[in-house]
Amino acid sequence: MKIRCEQNSLRLRLRKSELVQLRAEHWLESGLHFPDGQGFCWELVLDPEAADVAATFSTGRLSVQVPAPAAQQWMDSDDVAIEAFLTLGDGTALHVLIEKDFPCKDQPEEDKSDYFTELADDAPVKC
Repeated sequence: MKIRCEQNSLRLRLRKSELVQLRAEHWLESGLHFPDGQGFCWELVLDPEAADVAATFSTGRLSVQVPAPAAQQWMDSDDVAIEAFLTLGDGTALHVLIEKDFPCKDQPEEDKSDYFTELADDAPVKC
């Protein structure tokens, strides 16, 4: 699962195999480790009790929760993304976008079998 963060925007991109895991386990995690021993993890959780998309951050862990019925509909369709705008205390919003991952058009040698190539006709040229 890829993550991209920029200016109050959070984007998670999932490959086909990750969607299979998410469907089976209702949870997906990825992360990275730093030379000083610390880490940063991010997870996507399907919550059967949630009414809306939510995001929290604590102790180096970013957690995004998605209502399970909405996630199931997304996984079972050709819909590319689940999108939400989470209101922040200062009147702005955190833009959350959870997407099916497309292959990069500018990397022809890349193995594209785990990407949503069939949905990528209008994908941007660059990743």
